[in-house]
Amino acid sequence: RPVAEGGGSEVVEVGRAFNAMRERISRYLTERSQLFSAISHDLRTPITRLRLRVELLEDEKLQYKFGRDLDELEMLVKGALQCVKDTDIHENIEPVDLNHALDCLIEPYLPPNGNGRVSLDGRAHAAFPGKPLALRRCMGNLIDNALKYGDKAHLYIEDDDEAFVLHVDDEGPGVPEQRLEQVFEPHFRLSGQQQGYGLGLGIARNIAHSHGGEVSLQNLRDGGLRVTLYLPRNAD
Repeated sequence: RPVAEGGGSEVVEVGRAFNAMRERISRYLTERSQLFSAISHDLRTPITRLRLRVELLEDEKLQYKFGRDLDELEMLVKGALQCVKDTDIHENIEPVDLNHALDCLIEPYLPPNGNGRVSLDGRAHAAFPGKPLALRRCMGNLIDNALKYGDKAHLYIEDDDEAFVLHVDDEGPGVPEQRLEQVFEPHFRLSGQQQGYGLGLGIARNIAHSHGGEVSLQNLRDGGLRVTLYLPRNAD
């Protein structure tokens, strides 16, 4: 609430400055919400148009793949809007087939079309109790990050009764040790790098935390960066 602008001259000046700041912040938050609402609305129109075109495809397999990607795109638009409102996409906890989720995520990068930019070693031994779309987004962000900054993504799974662990190794230059935590910050840039790390790693870590887990970084001895997703199976 605005403060009363009364009292001595200095108190009045401080009160006036506080109220002006409050009004600017309020206007900024309103404009931000309106902007994301407009973006969300504008994106839904071409998505709907694409869905109609997909239904005309005769190849059912291709139709399924396009439909799956459009479902994910629509959820990302919805998720971005809800993140602005400081909420999360509501999902019930259910058994998640992590193997199926990973297979869908890496399929576009496998030979012949993907030129083998992603490899996968190991499998989850059992379903994981969690939020399906959130976990898919978490793992997808880690893979996308490795491909963007390290050209290739090598996935290794370790799974037992205690935890599901996914290592995502890339072939990039790595990150200076003193900057390993900073890359989780939005749009953080390393020296000489034109593009920032974006929101992907931060979002992935937040999703891991919501499942009682963690995302950590480690430079590999032979070069490249390892991003590790740790999800405990007995989290409260």
